[in-house]
Amino acid sequence: MQPRPISSVPLPDAKAIDDVRLSCADLPEDSVELAERFYDHLFELVPEIRSMFSKDMGPQHLRMSRALLGVIRHLDQPEEVQEELRRLGARHHTALGVKPEHYPYVGRAMVRAVSELSPTWSSRMSSSWVTVYEWIAASMMSGAETAQTRGDESAPARAARPLPPRYKGPEERRESVPAGQLPLR
Repeated sequence: MQPRPISSVPLPDAKAIDDVRLSCADLPEDSVELAERFYDHLFELVPEIRSMFSKDMGPQHLRMSRALLGVIRHLDQPEEVQEELRRLGARHHTALGVKPEHYPYVGRAMVRAVSELSPTWSSRMSSSWVTVYEWIAASMMSGAETAQTRGDESAPARAARPLPPRYKGPEERRESVPAGQLPLR
């Protein structure tokens, strides 16, 4: 998982989206355990980024799990999700100092955390996660690049919004959610 520009990363296909959704279907909406494992793996891979975060990771665990599961639930609305991911990428770049070289580690930590918690995990799901994560990372890096180009020094802090009802499976259709309304904050 190497960072690539958004122009070279295709949208995930329906099968990859279904696999990723299935891998998270049994996770609770506020899966603090997912976030705890993710950050444990991330800080193990890149210990120096631990200083980017508060000592009290509780609120961050909740924000991260809500954002990730919100993205997964709305992957069938790529334009809306991508706009929110760009905003999130800009905020992470300006507020935390996240750099493109961090994204591969984030992807590895994320795949590892989900694989440990998903009772349905398979090698195909691993490939699907890589596909989806590359698109997520490219979208976020696009937002970071835009913020850097504009010289943004601060990103607006916004509170997390409640998640929509839990996704039940690939056959379930999602209603369109307007841009700016996805629970990624």
